Amino acid sequence: MPQKIHYNIERIAAITSDIGQYIKDFQELDIRAVKDLADKRNFYAVSMIMFTLLNRVFDLGSEVTIAHNMGIPSTYREIFTLLRKNGLIDESLASDMIGMVTFRNLLSHEYHGIDEEKLFILTTKLTTLMEFVDLMQNQIRKDA
Repeated sequence: MPQKIHYNIERIAAITSDIGQYIKDFQELDIRAVKDLADKRNFYAVSMIMFTLLNRVFDLGSEVTIAHNMGIPSTYREIFTLLRKNGLIDESLASDMIGMVTFRNLLSHEYHGIDEEKLFILTTKLTTLMEFVDLMQNQIRKDA
C-alpha cells in the first residue's frame, strides 16, 4: 500500500496565494522590454517582486519534498535535485529551476550585480516558474 502523503495545506495555500499576487503585481507593471527597467521605480519594484516570487516558488517545492519524505533540502538547488531524482519533475525543468536559484542569489546577495538586462532575462522566465507551480499543484491534487 502506498504511503499517504501529508501536505501542510494551510502553508501551501498561503504560498500559492502569494505567488498569484506577485505575478499579478508584476503584470500590472507592464514590463515589455529592457528599456522599461530604466525607470528606477520599475527596476526596484521588479527586483523585489521577482525575489519574493522566487522565494515562494522555492517554498512550494520544499513543501512537496518534505511531504514526500524526500528529506529537508539543505539548499535551494537541492529542492529541484530531489524532485527530479524522485520523478516529480524532469531533467529539463530541474535544470531550469536550478538556474533560477542563481538569479535569486544574485538578487539576494549581490544586488549590485543585477542590471536591467539580467533582470529582464529573469522576467522572461516567468513561464518556467509557472510551469513548475502548475506541476506542483497538480501533484498535490493527485496526492490528496
